[in-house]
Amino acid sequence: MMAHLKYSGVQTMKPTTSPWFAAAIPIAACLMPGSPVMSQTPEEQKMWEAQRAQARAEEQAKADQLARQREARRADPMAWVRTLDPMSSGGWAFRAVGTDGSWAIFSTDHQLKRSGHLVTAWLRQEFPEPQRSAAGDPYMSNVQKIQYDCTKERARVLLVIYYAGNNLSGSQQTEEADPKQVDWDPIVPGTQSETIFHWTCGGGSAGAKPP
Repeated sequence: MMAHLKYSGVQTMKPTTSPWFAAAIPIAACLMPGSPVMSQTPEEQKMWEAQRAQARAEEQAKADQLARQREARRADPMAWVRTLDPMSSGGWAFRAVGTDGSWAIFSTDHQLKRSGHLVTAWLRQEFPEPQRSAAGDPYMSNVQKIQYDCTKERARVLLVIYYAGNNLSGSQQTEEADPKQVDWDPIVPGTQSETIFHWTCGGGSAGAKPP
């Protein structure tokens, strides 16, 4: 497991400064020859304003494009799912997609293990927009090794591998937990977790195919 570093702040003595000297500092800074305010010409000022306006326009264009993409996914979530690699060689089968097209989930019967009322399975998640891992790193897809308690209707994540790109591509980072220290989470009705729970504990079946 990854160790968490705890930062311990250190207090330091602040040097005292006379009021007249403190007041003189900002004035002197403004009068220094190298000050941007004093050295900027009218042409440079116009160029700076033009660059700011261009940056704002580019940001607005990106925001407008993202809004259009989100609207398209809400209108037809499966259109985005069809752009993903099914990765059938790994046994991956499509299971569900968010109603707004913000996520898609796949399952596989490869390495599906049963031990009494416990079942361990691999899940794959895909996202159209960058997500953040627990460590704060961006990712577009991941796989999770999840253990299900079919009797008590609960689950816990044992391992997560994050991928920088969709279809489990690009650089990857792994987070693994000690099974003895991982808490169980209840299966909430009506969620994607319940969908996968019924498939896993029901013995598994062929996945739903994107139309």
